[in-house]
Amino acid sequence: MGRVITPSFDRRSDATHGRQAGTDASDRPSPLFSDAEIWARDYSLGDGMVFGVCAVAEILSRHLGRDGRWPVLLLDLLEIANRHAEDCQHSLSKCARVLKDLIVSGLGRENFQDLSAALLIVDLIEYTPKYRKKSRK
Repeated sequence: MGRVITPSFDRRSDATHGRQAGTDASDRPSPLFSDAEIWARDYSLGDGMVFGVCAVAEILSRHLGRDGRWPVLLLDLLEIANRHAEDCQHSLSKCARVLKDLIVSGLGRENFQDLSAALLIVDLIEYTPKYRKKSRK
């Protein structure tokens, strides 16, 4: 499945992707995702969750590298969020909290915008299904 989804992010790659960010704002790479792309998704549905996990994976691979704990945490987040069961809410919150702690630990001036977007997406994956259930009653 990763091979099917990952190529869609190649369009976002540009010359600044691999370059180290300088202190000047013009040297910083542009954000990977716009606000509209993030807010336009319904994270209570499967395709929204997959988009969110892939978006966070792209951001984290860009700023934290491809190795580490985050790939497993993202897959766990997707699996637990996809269950939509009320008894899974604790597990979802725990997994999201660990992932957000990891993201915050890598936060810096040069990657603030992208990692803030990753935090927002993780929050949306965590809270949107619960909100949708309550609003349908």
